Amino acid sequence: MKHVRFTIMIIMLALILPLCSGYQVEAASKRDYLKIGLKFGNNCVSTGTLKSDQGFLLGTIDGRSFDEGMPLPAYNEITITNENGNIVVRDTDGVLLSADMGSSGCIMPTDYEDDGILYYDGTPYRGGIHFLAKSNSNMAVINVIQLEHYVYGILNSELGYTNPKEALKAQAVVARSYAEQNLAKHSSDGFDLCTSTHCQVYKGYSGEYDATNEATDETEGEFLLYDGEPVSAFYFKNSGGYTQNSEDVWSGKLPYLRAVKDEYSPSYPWSTSLSFEIIKTKLESAGFSPGTIQSVSINGYNNTGAVSELKIVGSGATVYLKKENIRSVLGATIIKSNMFKLGKGSASGGNGTWNISNGIKVTESDANSNLYVISDSGKAKKIEAEGLYGSNGLVTILLGSKASESTQTVTSGTVEFNGYGYGHGVGMPQDSAVEMAKQGFDYKEILNYFFTDIEVD
Repeated sequence: MKHVRFTIMIIMLALILPLCSGYQVEAASKRDYLKIGLKFGNNCVSTGTLKSDQGFLLGTIDGRSFDEGMPLPAYNEITITNENGNIVVRDTDGVLLSADMGSSGCIMPTDYEDDGILYYDGTPYRGGIHFLAKSNSNMAVINVIQLEHYVYGILNSELGYTNPKEALKAQAVVARSYAEQNLAKHSSDGFDLCTSTHCQVYKGYSGEYDATNEATDETEGEFLLYDGEPVSAFYFKNSGGYTQNSEDVWSGKLPYLRAVKDEYSPSYPWSTSLSFEIIKTKLESAGFSPGTIQSVSINGYNNTGAVSELKIVGSGATVYLKKENIRSVLGATIIKSNMFKLGKGSASGGNGTWNISNGIKVTESDANSNLYVISDSGKAKKIEAEGLYGSNGLVTILLGSKASESTQTVTSGTVEFNGYGYGHGVGMPQDSAVEMAKQGFDYKEILNYFFTDIEVD
């Protein structure tokens, strides 16, 4: 009877434990593989070559699992083509090996479970290759790879391998969480994620380094979790002093993506100039019809000091660019962040000292505190700057303590954008993660600083 009771207890524990073990155990069998688009859209190919020192294994990719099929251990090189919609496999002599791999066919190296490497057109990849038939005899080329190996292939591209290990570990957790929550990003193309900054920069086996692989291994299976589920963990280069609320950059409000005063941000100043004509061209490329540009002004800031709206008045229409659309329309590598002020040429609006003159005497005035008004006799009288507007003929600003929140207007010629930071501002700033790691913070402390009410598990 004791043996029977003991057996019953073991069975009950086996049933109960999976229910109590959280996300990782529950999903372990479902997240083995993901699909990374290597060639798709206009870059589809009509033929491809695979090489493997250990031979090949033909199989199928079913959801996130690979099912083994026919082994081809004697072949080290094969070619794949789309012939009338069929994915056909031949050896180097043209001998037919498979008349059709089907829509879910996947080719792995024979030693895929032992970190085997497969070469697609000379480029090495872990995992296998899935060829998806498209029109006009073309094929999309998709790398089928385990999630941890995917992180191997992106970590150095997103945060260089020479950075401190704790920063790399934070990046690994963030990248893994982002991937898990964005698996449907390219579902219409037949895969999960692409290899560019649109998703995460992936370079396959060629992008791996010992330091980044170690950071991945030391955080294996760890995600950023909110209410027990992996979050869409965003990251960017430099905050300029504050990170941003998700709704202040995009539209949705996410509880774990809250603005944080970033006390570890290295200074990242930038400046760029755009002529009215270039601004007009960029607006037209985005589908607007502004006509001749007449003025450009900052129409609002959010609570962190980032520009929330840019107003562009044209002869044909007034255009309001809001939030991240400012950067997406004018150029995200040109307007590096929304933490900027406007100026014209070398003149800049906002804080600082203004020179006030009656043509005889010049007096310096701090735009943040007091102004000196010069009378006809040349006498200077101090007045409060609060609530007044000043203009130098190029830029109009609100003076006083609210100057940093002022509406700035440029009315002709060229607009100078002077700012700090680089990126959309949501989530983890990589420069700050590196700085915190240098100061002795571990990866979990870094992640908890920039993400609100999350767990790392």
